[in-house]
Amino acid sequence: MDKNELVSGILDAFSRAVGVALSETGPEAIQLDWSLTPSPAAAAESWTWWSGGLSTHPGANFFIGAPEETWEKLGRGGDSENALKNGSALVSRCFAKAVEEYFGNRATAQDSGPSGAPSEEWTRIAIEIRYPAGQWPAAGCVLSPEFEDALGSLAKPQPAVPVPSPAGRMKASDMLMHVQVPVSVSFGATQIRIKDLLNLTAGSVVELDQGLHDNVEVRVNDRVIARGEVVAVDGHYGVRVLELVSGESPGKAISL
Repeated sequence: MDKNELVSGILDAFSRAVGVALSETGPEAIQLDWSLTPSPAAAAESWTWWSGGLSTHPGANFFIGAPEETWEKLGRGGDSENALKNGSALVSRCFAKAVEEYFGNRATAQDSGPSGAPSEEWTRIAIEIRYPAGQWPAAGCVLSPEFEDALGSLAKPQPAVPVPSPAGRMKASDMLMHVQVPVSVSFGATQIRIKDLLNLTAGSVVELDQGLHDNVEVRVNDRVIARGEVVAVDGHYGVRVLELVSGESPGKAISL
């Protein structure tokens, strides 16, 4: 397994968690991209660092570093007047989510908090934090060798893919049963003027065309396949399916 493949799972999970958390505080959508880099950023010596660990591997540390301006932006939606404290809390929550997603119950996250700069010889990752109009100052991630060992030894097992029997090839229908498709939930939509869009700020309310008690739509590749109601499942949002939308004709529903 090469380095990029080894670290991609945990970094993808962490990037998604931070992007979602920052987008929720508004006013713009945030996306994180990462890439392996052979050397520290030019200004990394003056960065402030945070680190988290794993319950199963002593010394397995995951470092996040950034300039003061980036930490202030990370902490913009926090409750404290201390932006660094808010930013550290956000990073800690997102690291815990990433560890849970990647390791499952095989390891738990440990928050070490503010940290000194990690070794320049360890694996370094450049992080870009982008929004529609540009991007934030550079940030970075560093993984200790013990953390990489944990990635290799505790990775979530991949589901087994059926192997075709010697008697014949796997049927196309059987192969399709293992294809993953994106599923999204639509709470409604609306149209606003560009000038109103540009005036959106934190706390702005955008009214949708859907009633408060209307069922939400479950979509696959932007096609409605079901409707249901929003529920809570172990601290996460979920949808209880109430009716399936028949593929015979658009809008035709099958009640459950």
